[in-house]
Amino acid sequence: MDKANLPVPEQHGCLRPEDCAVFMCRNCYSVLGDSLSVCTEEQSLGVLACLRVTDDVNVGESLLFGKDGVLKGCAYHPLQCRTCGSSIGFNMYSAFRTYAYLRGLFCIFKDSVSCYLLKSKMMTSGHELRFELSSLQGHIKQLKEDLVKMHSRLQYLLVQLEQPTDVLLTNHGMNSK
Repeated sequence: MDKANLPVPEQHGCLRPEDCAVFMCRNCYSVLGDSLSVCTEEQSLGVLACLRVTDDVNVGESLLFGKDGVLKGCAYHPLQCRTCGSSIGFNMYSAFRTYAYLRGLFCIFKDSVSCYLLKSKMMTSGHELRFELSSLQGHIKQLKEDLVKMHSRLQYLLVQLEQPTDVLLTNHGMNSK
């Protein structure tokens, strides 16, 4: 089967079925989350990092430390399927710079999930999914430009408000008499 490429659904637009998927435990098919909560995909770890998961995900109370491999030096809470007890991922507590952005996110192993694609009504393995995540740089640049424009407008309005009423009336062709 071809790799399924899913763009992250627009947060402020209409949801389209072709952009949506439901993540289920590969063993028992309990619903663990959906594509609306995906923040990023970390290919080196084989995980989908999600902002939210369902109540069928159990966050372990014990804090584990990576002693070797890619999580060496990281502290995390294990994630398990509440229904069948399968290990499905981790919740990063502390990490080096490489994975620091994953702190607080629910990292679901792609190999631990099956995905139901809403548009095609098909099931696919989690490791076959690829998310097309847009870069935040473009959004941040646009936001900065908008903030600069808004700041300039506010500065202009403040200057206008500080002018005496007589000056404002004269500027608009009105006489104060």
